[in-house]
Amino acid sequence: MSAYSILAKYYDRLMGDFDYDGYYEFVKDKAVGEGVDLACGSGEMTLRLAAGGAKMIGMDVSQPMLSLAAQKSKKLALDVKWINMDMTSLQLNHCAHSITRVCDGVNYISQGDLAGFFDRVYANLKSGGRFVFDISTRHKLEKVLGDNLFCEDYDDLTYIWSNELGDGYVDMDIDFFEKVEGNIYQRLEESHRQYVHDTDVLERLLEKWHVEKYDGESYGAPNAKSKRVIFVATK
Repeated sequence: MSAYSILAKYYDRLMGDFDYDGYYEFVKDKAVGEGVDLACGSGEMTLRLAAGGAKMIGMDVSQPMLSLAAQKSKKLALDVKWINMDMTSLQLNHCAHSITRVCDGVNYISQGDLAGFFDRVYANLKSGGRFVFDISTRHKLEKVLGDNLFCEDYDDLTYIWSNELGDGYVDMDIDFFEKVEGNIYQRLEESHRQYVHDTDVLERLLEKWHVEKYDGESYGAPNAKSKRVIFVATK
């Protein structure tokens, strides 16, 4: 089954330990004015930016994720426009002040499609606008996730996440065992592929931008064991 068609239902629970508030504090002065949050998922960062005063569009290829995001914005009375679109097909009616893509969405883009994606982002940004995105690093994908198995058990759900390291990518298969009633569970499956991107390669592809890099946990300088690297690219 396609990525995030099932995961959407449980995404916020499984991402419960991600420090959205800390990430927002880092990005809030870099994503101002009219902004677009690509592959926005359930809208956690989009909504924080909107609450901080940015005029936001949230864009995602997964309709279930967008539906969840729209429910949140309605509950919070935040005016966010939600668009069902693949980020690699980005086309805005007018250029944005900022474009964001947090939580390793760029790892879903193959090496051969990256240059075209960056060109689309560049074309849809105002002069002086910023593109803020992050990647899961080679260290994380190969040494932390790699050929490993992870599982989590809740009262109503058990999931098993198995990874297979390939040549320049990691395939991720997730099995969900969802409690129906009593001791009866239904099994649901979906698959993801994330590509390995080296920071020096990304910098070459971003040569027409002014680029700064940060560690995704400390927000200081990245190092060889950084699991996430944030790029702030200014047009």
